[in-house]
Amino acid sequence: MDPSVALLFSIIFILVALRVKKNVTLAIILGAFLLGFLTLGKTTFTLFLDTLTSFETLRLLIIIISAFTLGFSMQELGLLKRLCECVEALFGKFSLILLPALVGLLPMPGGALVSAVMIKDLVDKQGLSPEKATFLNYWCRHLWIPIWPLFPSFVLAASIVEVHYLKVILANYLITLFMIFISVTFLRSFFSFKGKRKFSFSYLRDFLTSFYPIIVVIVFSLVLHIKLVFVLPSVVVVLMLHKKPSLTRLKKIFSKTLDPEILILVVGVLFYKNLIIASHSATLFFYHLKSMHIPPAIASFILAFIIGIAVGIEVGFAAIVLPLLAEFTGFAGSFHPLNFMLVFGGGFMGIMMSPLHLCLVLTAKYYNANLNKVYKSLAPAVLLVCLLLWAVFVIKS
Repeated sequence: MDPSVALLFSIIFILVALRVKKNVTLAIILGAFLLGFLTLGKTTFTLFLDTLTSFETLRLLIIIISAFTLGFSMQELGLLKRLCECVEALFGKFSLILLPALVGLLPMPGGALVSAVMIKDLVDKQGLSPEKATFLNYWCRHLWIPIWPLFPSFVLAASIVEVHYLKVILANYLITLFMIFISVTFLRSFFSFKGKRKFSFSYLRDFLTSFYPIIVVIVFSLVLHIKLVFVLPSVVVVLMLHKKPSLTRLKKIFSKTLDPEILILVVGVLFYKNLIIASHSATLFFYHLKSMHIPPAIASFILAFIIGIAVGIEVGFAAIVLPLLAEFTGFAGSFHPLNFMLVFGGGFMGIMMSPLHLCLVLTAKYYNANLNKVYKSLAPAVLLVCLLLWAVFVIKS
């Protein structure tokens, strides 16, 4: 079978499986094997074993497990609670933006629910409607996903295109800047930011002592360029030595951290990527697009956006779209940052619009919000980010 046709079959199978079972890990693993059997035959098993035992797989597993452990540890050991108190005291009403953004630095499935709980009292004090509170928390919680190397979707994206994570940050930073700009613009229409704030060095000190694990990660990984595979486990160890959690708390943290589904998903994503490379299916897919005179940029953006809406999860988007569009985004020495930004931005905005997105559903449920009314703020925000990304792409191309 033509590898590009087999690739489309596997993607359709994954999307249908997601609708039936709603399990992204199972869908991607089965879709990957379908692609393998249709293109490589029995060699698929050999490639799977190679992926399972590769150093790249081990490295990604260490990074993702460590990132989740850090996030859940900060929540369980009370750092996030104290952080909330300090931010509210120092920044007053601005905490409605800052707290979701700060929690957004920690990779936790459904993490928007954590920040929604943290800002609930402020939401009530400001008299925000459930729909505005939902949009505010949901949007600001996801500001950093395109550029923050603690998120599995970011780590997988960098691995799929085979570039250093700093190159991904430089490719994607405009997505985050546009989201910040839009969040401030939209939120100014929600309420006035006038109000009292209490500055105190004790609050500043407590803020730093509550947020220091993230500060350490930023300094050592982004400033000193030490590999995350070494930085993250070290920060987790330092936090454990500092807080000395009980055995009961440790069990609670690691019961959330060592999620077999996440671990299997990492293997599945890398396996899927390796199959696409080995079968040359992505190359043929774009060859067929060119032969039909369909502009690759438009096709890639639309495909990424649609799959983002259909999947509703960042990791699932990275797993499906980026291997498929590797010919357009490039990888390793032929990486195309502008193309990558367009694909990642399109897929990410699709995810933000998806009614399957766990963070959107949980936040709306917590605030008892009407999702249709939430979309009255969300849809224009997503549209504006998309238009700005296309403007940048057209100008720089």
